[in-house]
This record gives sequence, C-alpha cells and structure tokens, in this order.
Amino acid sequence: MKFTGRTMLLASAALAFWDVSSAAIAQEADATIAAQPAQQTDENERTRTLSAVTVTARRREESLQTVPVTVTAFTAEDLAEQGIADIQRLANNTPGVTIDSFPRLAPRATFRGIGGQNQGAGADPSAVAFLDGINLGRGPMLAVDMFDVARVEVLKGPQGTLWGRNVIGGAVNYVTEKPIDEPLTKLRATFGDYGQKNLFAVVNRPLTDSIDGRIALSSVKNNGFRTNLNTGGPLDDEERISGRASVMFNFANDSDLLISVDRTEDDTAGGSRFNLTPFNYEDVDNPRGANPDRPGFIRRETGGARIEYNAPLFSFADFTALIGYRDLSFSSSEDFDGTTPAGNAMNGIPVPAIQVLMEEESEAYSGEFRLTSSTDSAFSWVTGLYLLKEETHRERESETAVVDTSLNRFIGDNTTEHAALFGEVSYEFLPRAHVFVGGRFTNEQKEYEITHLVGDESAPVIDYSTVGSPGTTDENKFTWRVGADYQLTDQVFAYGSVSTGFKSGAFQEQAPAATAQLATEPEEATNYELGLKSTWLDGQLILNGAVFFLDYSNLQQISTVPDLTGPVGTTAVVIDTADAEIKGLELESNLVLDNGLGLDLSYAYLDAIYGSFVETTQINADGSRSVNDSSGNMLQTTPEHKIVFGVSYETPQYDWGYLNFRIGGNYESEVFEDSTNTFIEYREGRTLMDAVISYVPSDNLSVRFWVNNLTDETTRTHQAETAGGLFAQYAPPRQAGVTIDMTF
Repeated sequence: MKFTGRTMLLASAALAFWDVSSAAIAQEADATIAAQPAQQTDENERTRTLSAVTVTARRREESLQTVPVTVTAFTAEDLAEQGIADIQRLANNTPGVTIDSFPRLAPRATFRGIGGQNQGAGADPSAVAFLDGINLGRGPMLAVDMFDVARVEVLKGPQGTLWGRNVIGGAVNYVTEKPIDEPLTKLRATFGDYGQKNLFAVVNRPLTDSIDGRIALSSVKNNGFRTNLNTGGPLDDEERISGRASVMFNFANDSDLLISVDRTEDDTAGGSRFNLTPFNYEDVDNPRGANPDRPGFIRRETGGARIEYNAPLFSFADFTALIGYRDLSFSSSEDFDGTTPAGNAMNGIPVPAIQVLMEEESEAYSGEFRLTSSTDSAFSWVTGLYLLKEETHRERESETAVVDTSLNRFIGDNTTEHAALFGEVSYEFLPRAHVFVGGRFTNEQKEYEITHLVGDESAPVIDYSTVGSPGTTDENKFTWRVGADYQLTDQVFAYGSVSTGFKSGAFQEQAPAATAQLATEPEEATNYELGLKSTWLDGQLILNGAVFFLDYSNLQQISTVPDLTGPVGTTAVVIDTADAEIKGLELESNLVLDNGLGLDLSYAYLDAIYGSFVETTQINADGSRSVNDSSGNMLQTTPEHKIVFGVSYETPQYDWGYLNFRIGGNYESEVFEDSTNTFIEYREGRTLMDAVISYVPSDNLSVRFWVNNLTDETTRTHQAETAGGLFAQYAPPRQAGVTIDMTF
C-alpha cells in the first residue's frame, strides 16, 4: 500500500509530539462515558442510572432530553459497546436511517426516506455529515473512521435554519475528542477473522500551562471478506490509515483557539458483484468468491484542517469563528458484472463486460461566524454568517469490454459559491414554556461545465462540450423554523415545530447535449413534528418519541437506464424529479436496572410514498425517453418498519473486575431500491445481530470478545439492474474477534 507525503508528515508529527511531551503518564477514565453504572462491591447496594447526554443540535450545548429536535445520540461508550466504527453500522443502529454504498467507500445515506444517490459534480446529497461542524459535502468524505470520537449526533428532518447547506433530510455530526490539560494515552487493538487487524492510539499532553495537544492515529486492515477466484487476491477488503492532530490554546479571558488537521487514505481491491438473474433474483447461497475479469480498486485520500476560536463578547454573548478546509481525491474501477465474458454469455448478458470507472477531485473552503447569547434571561438566541466555496472535478465512464479501447467518458467541473445569514431566538413566555423562531436566507450559485469524449481511446473526439458556456444556477431561498416546547414536569418535555429546508438544483452527470446546461428545480421540504422526551425511575428509564409529516417537492431521483443511442449494453445516469409525502413515527427507549440488566429498544415507522412522479426508464435510439408513471409507489431504500434493540447484563464488581454481556441487532422490513417497485431491485426484510462479552478488570483495561452478523445473514448493500442482469454486492459475513482497550 502506498501513502503520500502528507501521511508521512502526519506520522512524523505524531512521533515528534510524543518526543517533546512530558514522560509522566496519568491514569484517567474516559470523560465521555454515558450510561455507566455506579458500581458497588456489595451487589445489594449497587445503583445504576443513565447519565445525561449533551448535544449541539441547536449549535449550543444542551441536554438531549430538553432540546426540541429529534436526535439519536451515541456516546463514546455506545460506539465501543455496539461496535460502531463506520457510517454503515451507525445507520444500522439508528431508527429512520438507511444507507447504501456505490462504490463501497462512497456511502449514500437516507434519512426518513430522503437521501441523495446523485454523485455527479453538479449535484449534492440531501443528507449530509459534519466533522466538528465542518460540512462533508461529497459522498466519499462521509466514510469517517470513528476513532477518538466523543459522540455522534444524528439529526432527523430538515435542519435548514442552523445547520445550513443541503441539510434537508437530516445530518450526522461527528464530535471528536478535544485536547485536555492532563496526560493521557489510550491504545486499542482489534484482531479478528479475515485477517482483521485494527490499531488505534491516542496521546494527549499538556504542552505548557495554557497549551494542550492531542494526536490520534488509526490503522484498519483485513484480507478481504471475499476472494477473487481468478487471481486468489482479496475482494471487499479494508486497508486504511487515518490520523488527527489538535492543539488547544487557552487564553486568560476565557477564550480559546483550537487548530486541528486530519487525513485518511485507503487503497483497497475492488468489490465483489454477483448476478442474481440466474437465481430468479434470489440471494446467492454463501457468497464468498467472485471472478471479476478485471481487477478493480478503490483509492481515496481525504482530509482537511479546522480552526475554531471561541471568546466572550460584550458580556452578553459568546463569539465563535469556525474556518474549515476539506479535500478529496477519489478513484475507483469496478467490474460491475462480477464475472468473465464467458460467464456473461452463459447468463444471457449481451456484452462481454460491464466496467464502471470514477475519478473525483474536490476542495471546499468554509467559514462560519456565530454569536450566541450567554446571559441568563427569558431570551436565548444564536445568529451568524456562513460562507462556502466548493470546486469539484469528476469523471465517469461505463465500459462494455474487458480491455476497452473506445471511450465514452463524461467529465464534469462544478463550482459552488454559497452564502447564508441565519438566526434563531427562543423566548420563555411562561415558566418552563418557550416559543422559538428561526430563519436562514441563502444565496447559492453553481457553474457547471461538462464534456463528453467518445471514439478511440488513443485519439478521442469531443461529442459535445459546454466549457466556456456553462450551465448556471443562482438561487435565493429563505428557510425557517417555528415551534414551542414545554417542560411539563421535571421528567417530561414536549415540543412541536414546523421546519423547512431546501437543496439547490442538480446537473446531470451523463446528460445528452440538449440538457447538459439545464439543472433541476431545487428540492424543497416542509416538516411538521411533535415530540415527547421523558425520564423515569429516578433516571433509570428514558422514553422518547416523535411523530412527523414531511411534504417534499422536486425530490431529485437518480437512476441508471439503458441507453440505446450507444452500443449494446450502454447505460446512462438520469435525473427525474418527484413530489413525495412521508408520514412517520419514531420511538426510542433505554433502561438500566440495579440488578445489572439493561435494555434499549427503538422503532421507526415510515409511510413514504411518491406523489406525482414520471420517471425515465430508457433512452431510445433517437434520444427520446421512455417513461413510467411511478406515482403512489414506495420511496426507494426506505423500509416501512425498522427496529433496533439490545439486551445487556452486567455483573457486580468483584476484586477481579466485572463482566458485561450484550446481544443486539436491527431489523428492516422490505425495501425497493428502485422507484418502479418491480420486485427486481428489491430486498426482503432482514435482521442483523451482534454479540459482545466484555471483561473489565480495571478502569484502565477492558477486553471485548465480539461477533458481528451473529447469524451470518446474507444481505445486500447495493444492487442495480442493467443489461439484463441484477448485480448485487453483499455486506460482510459473520466475523468474530477481540478488542483490547488500555488507558494510561
């Protein structure tokens, strides 16, 4: 595996940081642990309660139980106990959220039925992620390693007032650990089936009386969950190295400055694909090997820098400046049919091969400047300015030969400039009762150029190009949120809100010349929501719930369809727009008892239906389109029911420590992964289960024995019908291992 000079520089910085740090190492427990029982040596005296969880859903620190937003939060302990190390497992354990990935390191999240499968340079996802408040605007940026993370907040529904760009379906906010003023060293090592070897290290040191530093390094590697039967090499493997370094400057006037840099690099083999058409679209039994005719690959390098300055201002407000930079270099080559020309011929596929190539380079610069009220009065407020510029270059090509000497490549370049003014104010009009109102005025401009190259690979010709005459959008939108909340009792908190969001129009990635300069209408959504949060049994039981109705217009739907203007087997990526209505219910509960038992149970119900939707099914030989009326169908990748559950038992603490046993899982009902609902791109309901046994001899050492996918469920992570085949990719099989955590 090759890594760039930036990775070497980061590793060198880590070693230098270690060398100049104090040699003294103090013992310290993780400060972010929630739901940690207060253990007593005498079992009869043991008391367990659920600790309060702090979130920043409204850009200020508030208790999860008193914030009028639907949020699923995972603490550092939750992530460790449930084995959540990536966004796929995060989605599995979050009600109302699903995910697929194409390619594997380019996840596409769906929140309450709203997602974004369009990966083109001139398009954006409808559900996004933030790393410490910095927008991760491209799909491959979302695959964040969850090492040295204090918590993860999953916000549901439009967040267009305070969170900004494209947060129309929802958002994931990763909150990393910050430098502290005490020495700390944490080590984690994981070993498992399929050659799994993960190493993780954190070093925190006070550098001076007012400066603290923190370094976190991570390596994730396995030998592949499946085998390339042609070469004996790996498929669906992992090989990734990540690093993050932060320095905190604490000033005398209660202000502070945090500077952080991070980097992630992957270099993996391609994914495995299986044609399910010969199996009547049923799953392959024990899919452990595939025979792609061309070795694929996925290479990703992403990272950035972040500067955050906080200071009190004018005795009534706190000022925050947040400057961010993110970049991405991504390339992949995938044998989409997963077999040889002979295999395709035997299965009736009219082309010898289907190869999908993608390349992407992206850079984004952002700045956010906020004022937040700091006085204890009936009014609390936040206001600010947000600026962003993003430049993306992307190339995509579909090939129909093992060694393709022709070219059919689409090259897109997009520049987005975004500016927004925002604010929200809350007023306590009665004791423990508030009304709140917020708004955001946004201007977003896009400039998109596309070139289509065809012909011989050695001497391609331009079919068409809009370079010098780009497609443009210039959109001004006002989004808002109004509502009220009331602390009914010390245990029960109720809220209601109406919120709106929008996402700017998208340009097609593989457009015909006639529409290459045209963008879709912007997506717009209005969400009506009522919620209740409650705490019972002296802090041992949490019951939260929300009901909502989401009215959505101009939902951008992407699909890959046959393109008869090209050779046999040619496909095109098209965008159609739809209206949708989504009704839903979400329930979350968490219980711990003094006898050591614990239970967490969540449920999401979604009635997600297209309103008016006429979609493209084929590009005809004359360039016209065949269409289908999909109005009334279920939204794609959206299960009607989802259940997340976990049961645990923790022994009393003895001289030798204590044990914790946990079994958990999640169920999703059937989903259609295309909007025609034809039972071809279809996935039956499935249940995934995990089990963990933890041995904790002391506060500074734990050993976890775990099994992921306990029942060895075969479940699809992506599938697409093309050229007469249904080509599916699968999640990892059952995997067992051990994880050792040490704190010094």
